Amino acid sequence: MSKVAIEDIARYTVLRLTQNGNSICPLKLQKVLYYMQAWYMVYFNRENTLFDDVPEAWVNGPVYRSVYNAYKDVGMYDQIPLAKVGSSEESLEKDTEALYRKMGLNKEETEFIEAVYKHYGSMSHDRLVFLTHSQRPWNEARKGLEPFEYGNQEISLDTMYQYYTGIKSNA
Repeated sequence: MSKVAIEDIARYTVLRLTQNGNSICPLKLQKVLYYMQAWYMVYFNRENTLFDDVPEAWVNGPVYRSVYNAYKDVGMYDQIPLAKVGSSEESLEKDTEALYRKMGLNKEETEFIEAVYKHYGSMSHDRLVFLTHSQRPWNEARKGLEPFEYGNQEISLDTMYQYYTGIKSNA
């Protein structure tokens, strides 16, 4: 299993969702990365994470601070411009392929990530926020906070693994 830098998988996500015709704003990017990490642990064993970063339980759902910092100058609901990830319409395919090779994902991981894009990438950012807010990992990390109160408590990877494993078992 490969470990990738979250910055690379974030850039790759912007490129792939753009290629797939899906909108991608910073808020949506955070949630797609969260679900990618959660389901990665379920399907590839809890000891394996796709990337090392741990999400924090912010007001609008799970947030990876390094990704937030990389895109904080883009409005939370605004489309992430290709230039922000070092690409353009003309070089989109070439840039996506180069980043894919750099990450070194195997066939199984690639198929998994594409399934995440297909499922979560087509959802609106609002739907993804609602979804994370209705699930235990984010709520557990926000315990004791008011709905709009600032918080940056880390979301437990163990809780994510247990919760989403339970969902998979009940499916």
